[in-house]
Amino acid sequence: MRLDISLKNMERTPLLDNVIDKNIAKVERRLKIFSSEEAIHLSLHLEKNPHREEYFCWINMYLPFKVINVRSKFPSLTGVINDSFLALLKQMDKFKHRLETHLRKK
Repeated sequence: MRLDISLKNMERTPLLDNVIDKNIAKVERRLKIFSSEEAIHLSLHLEKNPHREEYFCWINMYLPFKVINVRSKFPSLTGVINDSFLALLKQMDKFKHRLETHLRKK
């Protein structure tokens, strides 16, 4: 899986890396249905509002048959990351279930 992380108005910290790595591990566990030859790309963009304590997160995940987009805003950095990845995991589970039922019918 290819991973791109971009930050705006903030710096990379060990806490930020730790939270992202934990959530990436959850995503990778759900990707076992796809073969390793298929290209999967995850793009994560984090942004801090320069005028108030507010964070934005955009996640785009490019799967072989689908693109999943998630956008979230939250007053804390860890909250926005966890909220975005939770929404991404829900959409991935839904797509995985649809794909598995389609493959079972064949």
